[in-house]
Order: sequence, then C-alpha cells, then structure tokens
Amino acid sequence: MTEYQILADRVLEGPRELKIAGKGDVIVAGGGPTGLVAAIAAAREGANVWLVESMSFLGGVATGSMMAALVASHWATGISLELVDRLADRGGAVRWDPTADRTGTTPFDPEEFKAVALEMVSEAGVNLLFYTSVVAPIAVDGVVKGVIIESKSGRQALLGHTVLDCTGDADLAAQAGAPFMVGRESDNLMRPFALLFRLGGLDIDRIMEYAESNPLEIQPQYRQGTWLKAGNERIVSRVSGFYELVEQAKAEGGLYPECHYFRLENLWVDRGTAICNTTRIYYMDGTDVKDLTKGEIEARQQMKKLVEFARKYIPGCENAFVIDVAPRMGVRETRRIVGEYSLTDEDAYNDARFDDAFMTLKGSLVKRPVPIELDVHMPDPIEGSEKDLLERYPERVPREQHEYQVPFRAMLPKGVDNLLVAGRTISVSHMIDGGTRNMLACMRMGQVAGTAAAMSARNRVSPKTLNFKEVKAALIEQGVSGLDA
Repeated sequence: MTEYQILADRVLEGPRELKIAGKGDVIVAGGGPTGLVAAIAAAREGANVWLVESMSFLGGVATGSMMAALVASHWATGISLELVDRLADRGGAVRWDPTADRTGTTPFDPEEFKAVALEMVSEAGVNLLFYTSVVAPIAVDGVVKGVIIESKSGRQALLGHTVLDCTGDADLAAQAGAPFMVGRESDNLMRPFALLFRLGGLDIDRIMEYAESNPLEIQPQYRQGTWLKAGNERIVSRVSGFYELVEQAKAEGGLYPECHYFRLENLWVDRGTAICNTTRIYYMDGTDVKDLTKGEIEARQQMKKLVEFARKYIPGCENAFVIDVAPRMGVRETRRIVGEYSLTDEDAYNDARFDDAFMTLKGSLVKRPVPIELDVHMPDPIEGSEKDLLERYPERVPREQHEYQVPFRAMLPKGVDNLLVAGRTISVSHMIDGGTRNMLACMRMGQVAGTAAAMSARNRVSPKTLNFKEVKAALIEQGVSGLDA
C-alpha cells in the first residue's frame, strides 16, 4: 500500500512498485487520427505495438469530437486513403474519385469511422487498451523507456523501445522535459474550443434552397450546395454563414455577441441530420482541466441558444432537435514542441525544402502572415465577422501562392530521446499549425512516425539517428504519395 504525507500545499506520494502491464517495441499514446494510423503503420512494419486510448473507441477528434469531415481531401494517402475507401465501401463516406479534383471536404459517418478504425487496428495485430489514460513517461537520463498508465486495473507500466506521443497536447513530451510553445507567439492565446452537436428533424432541401437563393448570406466558398453521395445517400458537406439572420437574432437578444455566423456540416439529406459546428469558446487553455470544464459549460449554454436560433430563423430547421452531443470538446490548439527543427512563417514564405521532408503544404499567404487555405481559426473572437476578411471576403486580401515542406525533424523533441511527437503538436509556428493540424495531415504524420518508430525499435537505435531516406523508401513502398524516391 502506498504511503501518503499531506503537507500544506502538496501531498507526498511514497515509493511504490508498479506492475508491468506489457512490453513491446512501440507504444502509441492516443488513438486519434494520428495515433491509430501510427499504430497500424508500426504493426505492419513488424513491430509489437501497444495503443493506449482513454475513450472506449478510436478516432479522437474525428469521432469523439464529432469533427466528421476530412478537409483538403487531396492529402489522403497510404493508410488514410485505405481507411476512407473502406468507409465508402460501407456507405459511411463519400467515395473519392482519383481522377477528380480532391481539394474539398469529405464528410463521413463518425460511427462507421469508429468501426473501420477498430477493424484496421485489430487486423494489424495491435495490442489495444481502451479506458486507459497515459499519465506519464518513464524516462531515464532523457531517454524514454515506456509510459505509466492508469485504469480500472490500477496504476501500471508499459515498456517499449520507442514511444509515440499522439496525445494531441504533447503531454508526454512536456512531462519528459521537452521544451514547448503554446498558442500565438505574440500573446500565447490559443485557438477557440468548439463543442459539436448533431441535429435531427431537418429539411435539408429547404435549407439549401434558402442558401442558394440568398448567396450573400453564405460564405463565398459555400454559396452553391455541393451534393455528394455516400452509398445511395445524398450529402451536403457544409453550409455556413446566415449572416443577416444571425445579426437579426443578436439584435433581438437571441444569440451571444461572439456568434457571427451559423455553420452546419455533414448534412445527410435523407436522414434529415447535420452536425452544428458553431460554438466558440475563447481565451481558454486546453491543458487546464478547469478551463475544459468551464468551456464545456459555456459551450452547452451556447448550444441551447443555437438550437433556438435555428428553429426560429432558418427555413428547414423549424423542427430541429439535438440527437447527440460530442463526448469531448474540440480543442484546436495547445502545446507545440520545440523540435530538432522548427518550421517558421519565413520558411513558408521562402518555399522551404528539406532533405527529410515528409509533407508539402500549399497555400495562399497574406502579409500578416496567414495561410488562407489552411484552417486557421484566430484566437480572437472575430471569426465570421466583418473584421474577419479571411473568412468572408478572401478576395479582398492581397495574397500569393506558396508551397513549403515539413521536415521529419519537426517530430523529434529537443532534449528527449526515443520519443516521437506526431499530430498537431509538432514543431511549427502558430500559423503553420493551421495546416499541420488538419486531420489528413496528422494521419500522414502518424504513418511516418509509426514507420520510423518500428524501424527504430527493430534496429535498436534512436529515432534521431535514422536515415530518413530509408524511412521514405518504406513509406513509398506502403503507397504514401507526395514523396520523392
């Protein structure tokens, strides 16, 4: 039994022995889009892999946060493309046409995503732990040897040669002593929280009739309804705006001041359902449980007003009701590690190229700088407002096209070894993070990190000493596109 000593400002937890729950080559912390792909990739490379997830399902932001749409579909490759093809086979996502332009948004059914992800992880032979939190790294002299986990089975240890931090918050890297950044460089403010929820009882044909007959009410890129198909079902990827209706509701006391637009995503026509992605909670820290709690409460208050607004003002939403609410807040930004290389805004403007590049980003950059094409979400509560020129009137902002690469070294935290960090927490600037946090970009990172981790474990070497040409060759063999041989 552990002994405790209670002091004025802290509790001392006495020494205790931890049972080893398992040993493997690679340990992946977090089963979101990044982690599940990393686990599959590492297992397919022959590694004995443990994947640890605190929820009872895989998918993270794609499922638990209900962000059930893949933005910038042209980034899909390798395992991510395989996953979506499987979804399409089951009628759970739009089938991608490789001959068509794949730069848009691809909606999917989050429940089908859970099922397909679990199938793929199981088929790969991954050791999976649900209902389990990764609470700390096991680090000796700056070298990570495993992780501490907690669950109904108690506090235990998992040991492995290479650990992947796919927590979305760089939790392990931070606890291991790796340096990190938070939020916008000028003031450390982070992108807003969002709590997504699904509405039923919608007449989507009427919603689209209104949107198409009131073009100035809808964001320019969504003025025309994009009709897609998943199996035999019609889908609209997104309808966003309703500016005048929102302003009218605010004037009548029906909406909160920070709301500047109303957004519906994943509009399944025959089901009469859509996901509302409109709540915005600003000035919060996603690594602070008090802020997460406060944000959840505030978001649910916003949700109530948004449902009332939709029923009263938007044609086709008169009978709207809440089917379900995402079990997890959507947190867009927290920590970003300081890696062996940090990708800067200047790198983007200079069209940077790297020998260890694993991904190329393309975007329209303006003088701020802001990559318009990327999913920025400013930390200031102006999203969708007249001030937010990038959101409503991108044609009014001078811009130029740039293409820049992301290096593998951005996933290697300084000062810590045998640890790879993948996902939105890699070493990039706040603005570049607007692109690298994209789910498909994160899934690509997962495949890169999982492959590198397996090779590191197989050769019993540090990930920092890997020859990236060999990693790249393995990725090309796996079908990952956009890499030079």
